[in-house]
Amino acid sequence: MKLLYTKRSPYARKVRVIALEKNIPLELIDEDLQKKSQRLLEANPLGKVPTLVLDNGTTVFDSPVICQYLDGLNDKTVMIPHEAVERIEVLKWEAFADDLMTAAINLYMERVRHPQDFNKDFTASQEKNILSAYGYIEKNLSKLKNFNLASVAIASAIGYIHFRLPHMKVQGTLLQWFEDISKRPSMAQTIPVA
Repeated sequence: MKLLYTKRSPYARKVRVIALEKNIPLELIDEDLQKKSQRLLEANPLGKVPTLVLDNGTTVFDSPVICQYLDGLNDKTVMIPHEAVERIEVLKWEAFADDLMTAAINLYMERVRHPQDFNKDFTASQEKNILSAYGYIEKNLSKLKNFNLASVAIASAIGYIHFRLPHMKVQGTLLQWFEDISKRPSMAQTIPVA
């Protein structure tokens, strides 16, 4: 299988961590999202990463679907519980993390696109959302004690924020949790880079 991705994408990071934890080999193909390849556009008409290309040519996107697909390939390490209540809790956290990633990406892109005249109300709103998310995560850290898709997704979001928005790094108990989970080999191997 081939994973079309970028090394900075927090969404692709989730997928890569799941694959590493489940010992599923992926051929990683780093894409340039400024000059989208024909390969990427044929695999995903929106030209988004991550996109998984199966050996038979079937494509799977977006990251929540890819994570569920990979988790279903073997039971080596179960990253998404099978039991309904536990499953929904993990998927809820993944969705929350994805929304946090989106807020961070929007904030970063606004500042990159308009470094001198960025929309201050918009950026303040995104920063407020990120800080609110941090408070919610910290208050509910006990729900992230197991290493599964929920904790992977939250750590991937925080890792992206630390990478792109260093002025918004987590603090205190949440920072300790993030540092601890970041020591796991699958997390350490997938740290975002430019």
